[in-house]
Amino acid sequence: MNSDQPERYTACERCGKKILEKCAIEDSGKILCGDCVVLNTDKEVQHAEKIVKQKRKEEYQLEHKRIIKKQRQRALYVFIACVAIFGCVQIFNYMNRPEPVKSIHIDLKKNRDTMRSLIVFAIHSYQTDHKGAAPDSLDKLVPNYLSEKLQPFLENFEYKKSGNATFVIEEKNK
Repeated sequence: MNSDQPERYTACERCGKKILEKCAIEDSGKILCGDCVVLNTDKEVQHAEKIVKQKRKEEYQLEHKRIIKKQRQRALYVFIACVAIFGCVQIFNYMNRPEPVKSIHIDLKKNRDTMRSLIVFAIHSYQTDHKGAAPDSLDKLVPNYLSEKLQPFLENFEYKKSGNATFVIEEKNK
């Protein structure tokens, strides 16, 4: 370059500061000084960062919503599976429920063999509790070994103790 030429100055269109023409920077059709270009660039960078930050936030929210939706679907599937299993268990239990116990009525006046069996069982329980000794009478069996409700039926039997541990039960004449 020729050093004889005078240096030419121009003004920054943004701040109005005088700058050498050769140092001036053209930005979007405007002549600007270096400081204004840096300031403009900083603003553009901040704006770009703001846009990127907003975009990331939106992407995060979309991903978060997608994950929540997936979790809710899984929870719904688990709930449906639990209800189905519960239903199957209920059906299984219903189909395999035990039959109700059928009660029978025994007329002990007519069915003396059953009454005799109850007396023999009561005497055996008495002997277990009394070192093998048989009771002196059938009345000793009430109420610990036979119910008081059965006491009137004892009159139909004759009880004889034939030793310490032996006995005879005979049915009285009808």
